[in-house]
Amino acid sequence: MNPKFKFHTLPRRSGEVANVFIHGYSAGHDMEDRCALRKCIPSSLHNCINIFAFWPSGHWSQFDNMSSGRVSAIARLNVLAGAAAAVADRAIHFNTSRNRATEMGKTLLQQLERYLFQHHPYISRVNLVGHSLGGRVVVSALLDWMKNPSDGKLEIGDVLLMAAATELSGTDALAIGKRIKGDIYNARSSDDHILLFNLGESSAGRHEVENCVDVPMPGFGHTDYWPQLEQVLRKSGFHGYQGGIPALNQPLPTVKTSDPVFADHLLYDLLELTSGRIRNQVVKHVRSSSWASLEIENSVYLLTKEFQLLGGHCLVNLARGRGLKYVQILLMLAEHYDLVSELHDCAQVIEMEALLISKCFQSSFGEGHVLGARMDIVAQMDAMTEKGYFEQVDALATSLTMASYFSTSEAPKPDYRTTTPARASKELSLISASALSTFADLIPTQRIKSAVTNLKSAVKPGYSALIPAVAILFYARFKLDNEGLL
Repeated sequence: MNPKFKFHTLPRRSGEVANVFIHGYSAGHDMEDRCALRKCIPSSLHNCINIFAFWPSGHWSQFDNMSSGRVSAIARLNVLAGAAAAVADRAIHFNTSRNRATEMGKTLLQQLERYLFQHHPYISRVNLVGHSLGGRVVVSALLDWMKNPSDGKLEIGDVLLMAAATELSGTDALAIGKRIKGDIYNARSSDDHILLFNLGESSAGRHEVENCVDVPMPGFGHTDYWPQLEQVLRKSGFHGYQGGIPALNQPLPTVKTSDPVFADHLLYDLLELTSGRIRNQVVKHVRSSSWASLEIENSVYLLTKEFQLLGGHCLVNLARGRGLKYVQILLMLAEHYDLVSELHDCAQVIEMEALLISKCFQSSFGEGHVLGARMDIVAQMDAMTEKGYFEQVDALATSLTMASYFSTSEAPKPDYRTTTPARASKELSLISASALSTFADLIPTQRIKSAVTNLKSAVKPGYSALIPAVAILFYARFKLDNEGLL
């Protein structure tokens, strides 16, 4: 597991105070969930810097190969024994994540201080918000901070624990309260039955803790805190919240739609807002698949729907009448290229696209290609002409066809706007450079693996069209630079 936090600053940032949010178990584990968590931060907090600290918390449904094999073997002998083995395995998995939360907490403030120094050096104080095992991360961080009073210069303001899956004694709360510049708020609910699975501990998220500001949330289940975060902030009086005096149960404004095409805003909205030239490139690559409809040129709706239908299993999509959301397709392609372990370093969709597309170019043309390996894909792409980048993607698309195995795949010479590629000004260029460093120095075995992966891309329905289409969408997202679509 990656021992580092992935910090992500939310859009519309301002102020000299940072609110740092830490999720719990089975949360923040993939891009779709990270996007959902970011949407939970209310607009009333936009007068502060809001930062998510993603950590490898694990997910109850994600079995590793050893666990999956063991449970499957037992289930073949006896179904009930297999079910019991699965429950026992998940209990061990949660306990492992619980221990990891404690260890991650001991490094939280040091890693956060480095991030703030690099990205927000003017921050004078941080407020900490932890949910479930995220609360355990926060408590572990503060207890370790108490032992090393001379470490760092961070000033801690308010601390909000929500459904905290950790013990916190009144003595420890009193000691922490004397050290921080704010209060410790304990948002808890006796109706949170999930915390009963935190065996061996009396979770602070279920009962009042001495020397903490008590914030009872009657009727709240374990998963209610993020969707109703503004209600929790308002009731607690959390210092980072300045939301005025609206009614306590006033719902957050949301736009609901049952249509999976309109709901996939990372794809539909991007296609609608991008230029016709770029959208035509997406159409061209989607239409290259025999599985796609030919009636998509002038309809963003149909193009989005056909793109979604190319993801996943065609028969399953046909049966349910819809395809996969864009982030699910990106995850499918990341698994195809064996990039799942690198996804922790991606807090935005555009970072995930950069990681994936660079790997695709490297897999097709080797580490020396300008859009793969050690080169910074964002800086290179930004320096190219639009026509030059489209030519590179066309070459990538050709390399993913069966015909490419009877000829030598070559990429055209890059067409730059200037002689020397300029460094991209976006923060993404630094992020993607570090994320892609693991692709350097391929050994022959990996080259063989790349060839096999490309062959699978050529024969799997839709893959040879999806990959170049994603490369164009990546370019569109970069050029559009809309914070809500990154």
